[in-house]
Amino acid sequence: MSDKKFWKISDFVEELNMHLDQSNTHINTIDGWFKRLEKEHLHYVNRTFDTNEKVYDELDLKIAVFIKKRREEKWSLTAIANDLPNFFELRPFPMKEETPAPHVDNLETLKRQVTEEVKKAFEEIAVTKVEELKSHYEKLLNTLPQPLSPEERREERFQEIVIRKRVEIQLEKEANEAWSQLPETERMKKAGFFRKEVDFEKKGQFIRDYVDKHFENRLREKMDLKQ
Repeated sequence: MSDKKFWKISDFVEELNMHLDQSNTHINTIDGWFKRLEKEHLHYVNRTFDTNEKVYDELDLKIAVFIKKRREEKWSLTAIANDLPNFFELRPFPMKEETPAPHVDNLETLKRQVTEEVKKAFEEIAVTKVEELKSHYEKLLNTLPQPLSPEERREERFQEIVIRKRVEIQLEKEANEAWSQLPETERMKKAGFFRKEVDFEKKGQFIRDYVDKHFENRLREKMDLKQ
């Protein structure tokens, strides 16, 4: 009969604490170590044939002692897992047997896996769409004119004032010419019994009216603005 020892998880933790001469190692911690090793496909824990329950042996005990000491030395679990093959001949995973049809439990697992894959695919598509949209708006922003600097804004306002003034001067000149072509009866007023003089008040109003009438259209022309 073989003297090889096997423990279930609770007995295994007790054996480990006795081996380490301490009692503070929690069962969930030990279980988590070996689950991680299996998840990373580094080391397999044996199972019972009838109930598929994990059983630990002396190799697992040595590995647990190794991990515990490394953790006390502040090693990360990743670093410990990478170092384990240098000290132990880790247990390989058993070959999977092919079955003609999946078990009901396996079908549920398959459904969950498919659901997760679909969810992941949609998330990746969403991220791609967001990146495309972001790229589109960045290109759009790059095509927009850059905001003017304070100096450029002042220069722009100055040029607008100059254009307005030039338009006003030109219109006043045209108004004076139009005024001079009016009949004398409209331009002159009596200054006594025998003398007439220019009706400056009327002339000023005539010029103001002329400028007001033509200013907007003339300014649009000068600034190349559509009506």
